[in-house]
Amino acid sequence: MIFQRVSLAILASASLICSTLAHAAPLEIAGSSSVQKSIVDPVTAKARDAGIDVKMLGVGTGKGMQMLIEGKVSVAAISDELADAVNAAKKAGAGSAPANLKMTTILKEQMVPIVHADNKVAELTKDQLRAIFTGKTTNWKELGGADLPIVLVVPAAGSGTRGVVERQVLGGAAFAANAKELRTSAAEAVEVGRDKAAIGYVGSGTAEGAKGKVREVKGPDVHRPLGFVTVGEPSGEVKKFLDFLQTAEAKKLFLD
Repeated sequence: MIFQRVSLAILASASLICSTLAHAAPLEIAGSSSVQKSIVDPVTAKARDAGIDVKMLGVGTGKGMQMLIEGKVSVAAISDELADAVNAAKKAGAGSAPANLKMTTILKEQMVPIVHADNKVAELTKDQLRAIFTGKTTNWKELGGADLPIVLVVPAAGSGTRGVVERQVLGGAAFAANAKELRTSAAEAVEVGRDKAAIGYVGSGTAEGAKGKVREVKGPDVHRPLGFVTVGEPSGEVKKFLDFLQTAEAKKLFLD
């Protein structure tokens, strides 16, 4: 009888432990939707098989960094250089950033102009792209395309993608005032895929995910890092996830 009670107690304890593990809170990551599309989403199922449950909040680089600085998440995803991501967080309303921020870069991504699949324009120079996105060139016929007014589809303020395009393509100039701002790169790709007059600028992973609906246009060589930021060295579940992302098994799943 005593043995039976002990056995039942052991089984109950084991059941409680399993239940606790099964309902453990996921690792929350906030930040770049480009990182989400290219890195996090493709590996989520495999990460779960490895015992890492991830929840990604695609709120943009600046907002993700703000949430990290304010202690709301333990890791932020960014699609820009660390210093520029910190500046984006400040613009989003964050206070002073900790001095010991640590960025773990997972991959370098090519930035690409995208147009509707039916658009026949094959190549654009940096000068042409700057003229398009600042509103100086307004019709596709000026570039050898159809007689259609150009529709600009751009990232919202605080986006890492926006910062990269502003610095590396526009030379610090502002996007045209009539540009259509969307919250995520994936939303930009959807919008370009439905509008024959539209053009956007996204990471190659996002463009690959929308292949068939949008077409990449050959443009200047523009790269940016995709990675994750922690306060201090990553530890615990964050380190486990970042270590997993650097395995061959994970890398072959990335969209880049």
